Amino acid sequence: MKNPPDLASARVSRSAAVWAAAITAVGGFATAVATGAIGLVSKPKPHPVAQHWIHIESVDLAREESLPSIDRVRLVAQVNGISYSYPTSVNSIWAPVGPGMAGERYPLPLGAEVYRVKFFGFGLAADGKIPHYEYRGILEHPSRQIPLHNVTQALQIVGSEPRGLTVGMTVHYSIE
Repeated sequence: MKNPPDLASARVSRSAAVWAAAITAVGGFATAVATGAIGLVSKPKPHPVAQHWIHIESVDLAREESLPSIDRVRLVAQVNGISYSYPTSVNSIWAPVGPGMAGERYPLPLGAEVYRVKFFGFGLAADGKIPHYEYRGILEHPSRQIPLHNVTQALQIVGSEPRGLTVGMTVHYSIE
């Protein structure tokens, strides 16, 4: 068996070592600038888009002789063309109205500058009829004004005469 050859260590002068370190540092700095790692030349990172939610809090029903007597409701909230159905329970499509009524939250479309909100409502009457309620306009909520609390929409019974005078349901909601 042959003995391995003797290895000699490389000798580097002090000035050569300083030059090698300087070149390595300049190369690392140039790479950091080119990739944007230190932010000198890079574009600012975009802010994360905030997730907003619509929270249906409660419903008030008008109690008048001319209006149907209902104790359960179903709502559809349309926000920027997307429909959200309340309640979302798997046990029932109707929510009881009154004190302690359960609210629900729904995620809104990301990145919207304005949220256009319109509610439709349906009531379950004791005689099995289902009156239809609707907000006659659209409320616009700019995202820069969020959070919004204690917002209401007064829904009118569809087919009421004279048109627009009979409010049968008021929806209370917030946007967070």
